[in-house]
Amino acid sequence: MKLKDFDFRIWDTENRKYVNENYAKNYHCVGIVKWFENFLGETQDFNKNEFFGFQFFNRHESGCGGFNATEFAEIELWTGMIDKNGKKIYEGDIVKNRDLDTLLCLFDKHNLRFVFKYINRKEYDICYTAMDILEVIGNIHENADF
Repeated sequence: MKLKDFDFRIWDTENRKYVNENYAKNYHCVGIVKWFENFLGETQDFNKNEFFGFQFFNRHESGCGGFNATEFAEIELWTGMIDKNGKKIYEGDIVKNRDLDTLLCLFDKHNLRFVFKYINRKEYDICYTAMDILEVIGNIHENADF
C-alpha cells in the first residue's frame, strides 16, 4: 500500500460513534511520536517505539489551533484490503469467510501486520490472499455481541 492510499477511521470513545467523514475531512491529522526537541535543542526521548497520539488542525483556519485526539479517540487503520462487496476492511472490523467463520481484524504490533482472529477460537489466520471470500459484517464498537 502506498502512502497516498493511507486511510483510517476514528472512533469517538466519549460519544461512542465514528467521527463523521465530512467532519474529519475538515481537519489535517498529524501523528506525534513520544520524542521531541525542546526549545533549548535538548532531545526529550520518552520512548521512540511508542506512539503518542494524533493532533487535528482545522484546514480552513490559520494558526496552531486544533485538538488532541489521544484521550477521546481510537484510530483504526485501513488494512489495504477490500471485501467481496467492495467495502474497505479496517482494524477492528468483524468479517465472515466462505465457511461462515466469524473473524476479527487486528493489527499484530510484534510482526507489524494485520491478522484475522477467529471470534470463538484461539487461532489466528495470518492473511487471506483471496479477499473476495471475506465480507465485513460489523465492528467491535457497534457490534459488541460478537
